[in-house]
Amino acid sequence: MNISVDKAGDLKIGRKKCRLYKKGEVVKVAKKYGINTEKKTVKDLCSAMKLRVKNSNNIPLAKLYPQAVKKMTPSRKAAIGKKIVTSFMKNMVTTNANIKKLRELNEKSPKPKPSKKARPLTKEEAIKRIGALKGLNGSAKGKLINRVKMGTMSPRRVVKVARELSRLNAPGYRVEL
Repeated sequence: MNISVDKAGDLKIGRKKCRLYKKGEVVKVAKKYGINTEKKTVKDLCSAMKLRVKNSNNIPLAKLYPQAVKKMTPSRKAAIGKKIVTSFMKNMVTTNANIKKLRELNEKSPKPKPSKKARPLTKEEAIKRIGALKGLNGSAKGKLINRVKMGTMSPRRVVKVARELSRLNAPGYRVEL
């Protein structure tokens, strides 16, 4: 299992905090890390593993591989550093040749057609649609048409409300405005 210490300083086993596991599960993981588990609570085991993980994660590579560091001369280290920086910069900077290729690709590729945008609904069209709805009674239609005429709500919104009311006024529902 993956063990780590999160930003808050809690030990995590996988995705869950250590303290949320049962003792048997924590004991299994602690034994893998070589921690004595006799007569210890989950809290004690988690804190012991936390110390072990913190100490193991912060070891510099130079301490882990001292032979490789001894073999490297200072000039070799500097040359490797420069090489990394230059290759990074080359990859980040876009040259004129690359820009030209991108432009050519854009010109060759077909232009996507713009999607059709819904036309605005006029007051007259909204009144006509509300009048055509079958599930509404006369007073509800009158109130909705009045809202369109007065301009208190947008015509599209009133038609949407009218459709919902007519759907709800189907057999079994009864809604009044």
